[in-house]
Amino acid sequence: MIPPQASPDQGRFFAEAGFPLVCGSQADLRLIFEAGSAGLPAGSRIRIGLPNTGWDRPVVPQQRYWDELASAASRRLAPFHPVNTTAAILSRAPAWGTLEVMERMLVPDEDPALAYWRWWITFTLEGSALEPGDRVEILYGDLRFGVATRIQTFPEPHINITAYLQTGGAGPFLGLTGSPFYLDVIAGPAERANVVVPSVSDAAEVCARIALTDACHCAPAATGEHSLQLGASLVVCRPGRTATAPVAAQSRAVLVDGTRVWGVSNPSVPRAGDGLSLYWGDLHAQSEHHVMHSQKMDFRQAGWSKGISCGTLDECYSYARQVSLLDFVAITDQGACLTDRWEYCQEKVREYHCSGEFVVFKGYEAGSPLGHRNVIYCSDEIDPPLDATRFNTFHPDVVFAHYRGREDVLIIPHHVKTWTDWKYHDPELEPLMEIYSCWGQSESPGLELWNKGQTPGAGAWEAFRRGYRMGMVASSDNHVGMPGRSYPGDRQIHTPFPGGLCAVWAEEQTRESIFRALRERRCYGTTGARLIVKFHIGGRPMGAILRAEECKGQPLSVMVAGTAPLDRVEIVRNLEVWRILRPAEDTPETLQLELEPAAKPAMFYLRVFQQDGQRAWTSPIWLE
Repeated sequence: MIPPQASPDQGRFFAEAGFPLVCGSQADLRLIFEAGSAGLPAGSRIRIGLPNTGWDRPVVPQQRYWDELASAASRRLAPFHPVNTTAAILSRAPAWGTLEVMERMLVPDEDPALAYWRWWITFTLEGSALEPGDRVEILYGDLRFGVATRIQTFPEPHINITAYLQTGGAGPFLGLTGSPFYLDVIAGPAERANVVVPSVSDAAEVCARIALTDACHCAPAATGEHSLQLGASLVVCRPGRTATAPVAAQSRAVLVDGTRVWGVSNPSVPRAGDGLSLYWGDLHAQSEHHVMHSQKMDFRQAGWSKGISCGTLDECYSYARQVSLLDFVAITDQGACLTDRWEYCQEKVREYHCSGEFVVFKGYEAGSPLGHRNVIYCSDEIDPPLDATRFNTFHPDVVFAHYRGREDVLIIPHHVKTWTDWKYHDPELEPLMEIYSCWGQSESPGLELWNKGQTPGAGAWEAFRRGYRMGMVASSDNHVGMPGRSYPGDRQIHTPFPGGLCAVWAEEQTRESIFRALRERRCYGTTGARLIVKFHIGGRPMGAILRAEECKGQPLSVMVAGTAPLDRVEIVRNLEVWRILRPAEDTPETLQLELEPAAKPAMFYLRVFQQDGQRAWTSPIWLE
C-alpha cells in the first residue's frame, strides 16, 4: 500500500527548474522541503524519488568516517569520487545532514505511475531541528564538480517526483504535501534525420524516406521546416512528416545542410536470383499498457494510471511508421491481453496495418520467472481476452499448451541470458530467440555488451548445446513508446543499450510473407544499424537444416554490406570461432567470399563487427 499523506503542518515538497524539461538535457533540478508549522526534529528523514532510473544516477558526497563515530559538525567528506547531487540547509539554527541514494521500487503490486523503479535520494537531518519555514534544498545536477547529470532521453507528459517524510527517524514514511509533483518532459528541436532506402532493389534509382528527429532520436518539437540536400535533390523536411526524394541505388545518400550532415542512408544491394527482399522491423516494443509479469495492479483496477512504459498505441505506431521508418512492427504489451483492453489493442493493429507499406503484427508478452516470451500472431482476427485464472503467471507450459498445433502463432523468448529456463521449449512454436535488445546481447556468456546478472545455464549457447534449432533476431524491447529507436537510454537503468532491429529476408512486404520467413529463420538481428548480411551453404539460406553429406563441395557463402567500415566477420562453428574474415582495404564496408565447410554435422552462424561498434548475428545453418 502507498504510504498515507503527512499533515500539512509537518512540511511540504516542491521542485524548481526550467519547466518543461527537454529530454536528454542537463538536469538543473532543485528538490525542496519546507518545514511546516510543527518544524522538523533532528533525525528526520526526507526521501525523494526521481521519475525513473532513465535519469542519471544521483551521486552524493561520500562520508569519510563511520556514521557511528562521526556525525553533524564532526563529519568530513572524502573528495575521492565525482558528485552530481548535493544538499543545502537554509535554517536559522546550525543544522547538518547526509545524503544517500538507492535504486528501488516503492511497494509491490501498486500503480507503477507511483510505485515503479526509481532513484531514491534520502536526506537525514542532524544537529538542530528545523523551525517553521526552514528549508532543505537538494540540487540534482550540481555542476560545480564537473559531472553532468542528464534526465531521461525521451519525452513523457505528466510524470512525477514523489517525496516522503519520516519524522524523528522512526515510524512510517508519510507522503508530503505537494507530492506527487507532476512535470512534463518534452522533445527537443530537429537536429538530425533517419534516411532509409530499400535494402534490395532492381532499379537504378530508389526512393529515400527521410524523418527528422531531435538529438535523442525522438520525434522533434513541431517547429519550422528545414531545406536539406540529398544527392541532387533539395528536400523540404518538416517535423512529424516523412519526406521522400529519389537517389541512385547502391549508393549511400548523404543528407546535408551546408557542411553539416543530418543523416546517411543505409546500404542497398541488387536483388539476387532468390527474389528476396530485406525488410526491417521491431517485434518487441511496449506502450503505456505494459505491466510487469508479477503485477496485480493494471487495467483491471479502476485506480490504474499507467504501465511501466510510456506512449499511447497511436504514438507507438506513428513513431514506428513515420520516424523510425520500419517495414513491420509488433507492440508486445503484457497484461492487457487478460482484460477487455485486449480488444482495443487488437483494433489498433487492424487500424494501422497496411499490407505492402507498413505491416503490423498482433502480439503480447508472456513473462514469467521462467523466462519472457513474445507471442506473435499472423492473423489479426479479434480474439477474446486470455483466461486470467490460467494465464496470470504466463507459465511456459500453459502458454505452449494453449497454442500447440497452431501454425499462425510463433513465440520468441527474449533477453534469454537473464531468466530463461531452457527445459521449457516447444520446437514448433519457438523457431526464434531474441539475441539482442536494449538489455544487451544474450548470445554468449560474460559481460560483453551486458552489464547485469545472468542466470547460469541461460543464454543462446545453452539452447544450442541442447540441440534446439532456433534462429536469432534482435529488437528494441523499447519502453519509451518508440519502436525501432536505437539510442542508449531507456526507462530503466538495467536496459542501457541502444535498441536492436530485426532483419527478414522475405518475398514481399506482407504479414504472411514476413511471418513465413520468421518461421523458416530467414532472419538476423543487429544492434540497430541496417547492415545487409547474406549467409548461404550450397544456396540454402540462414535458418536451413541440411544433410551434411549432401553439402560436400557446396560453398559457404558470405556477403556483408555495412553502414560503416567493417572490422571483421566471424564464422562460428559449433559455438567456436572457425574463421575470421577481414574486408579488403579498398572496400572496407563490404565483404564477399566463399569457403568450403567440411561435410560433417555442424552448426554455423555469422557474427559481424563494424568499426563503429555496430554488430549483427545471423540465424544458424545446421548440417545434420
